[in-house]
Amino acid sequence: MFEMLGNLPEQLSSFAGDIDSVLKFINLLTGIFFVGLEGYLIYLVVRYRQKKGKTAKYEHGDKAQILWILAFTLIIVFLDFLIDYKGAHVWATVKEDLPACDMTVQVQAKQFDWTFVYPDKDGNFGPNAISSYREFHVPVGKKIHVVLTSKDVIHDFFLPEVRLKQDVMPQRFINEWFDTQKVGTYHIVCDELCGYGHTRMTAVLHVDDQQTFDDWLASKEKEQQGGTAQ
Repeated sequence: MFEMLGNLPEQLSSFAGDIDSVLKFINLLTGIFFVGLEGYLIYLVVRYRQKKGKTAKYEHGDKAQILWILAFTLIIVFLDFLIDYKGAHVWATVKEDLPACDMTVQVQAKQFDWTFVYPDKDGNFGPNAISSYREFHVPVGKKIHVVLTSKDVIHDFFLPEVRLKQDVMPQRFINEWFDTQKVGTYHIVCDELCGYGHTRMTAVLHVDDQQTFDDWLASKEKEQQGGTAQ
């Protein structure tokens, strides 16, 4: 179980480690519960196996059975609350408490593509906004505010190394954020079955140093204005 968790993608964001710790906690709890319950089941199979000269005895509706059901129900509810308590802070950090961000990018999903739209020099998403097809460039160490929307069906914006995953809905604009701690090239996938071309709905997350990002953005702007990128 823990070997599997050790094969998770590298941790790129500041909150990736917190999410992984919640995953390990859930797997630990469910693993202990599974081993204990299956061990008890094996004991019952051996203890009450068929024996010569003895017949099965059936009992209906006695108090002991009701208490067993109630006990296991309470245990499962307790474990659920324990997981909620452990994950509440992480959920709030990633999903609820949007921090002050360094830049905003619109993420537009449609079968079966991703388009990333950057504001123009005035900070507006008007006709001069800068579009990037299947390539999402961000500067390293910056907090990125993304506004997610879909032009057709439900998709799911998933950055495995960042540990960011969010459904993308048509006619809705969903706010998320993330940061990065290392320059490199990483994965973007759609994690919601959205049609026959779902598996090819991918993109690339480029985490650049500030100068490389600025040069790329200037090049894209010049390209869209009909000039030649330097």
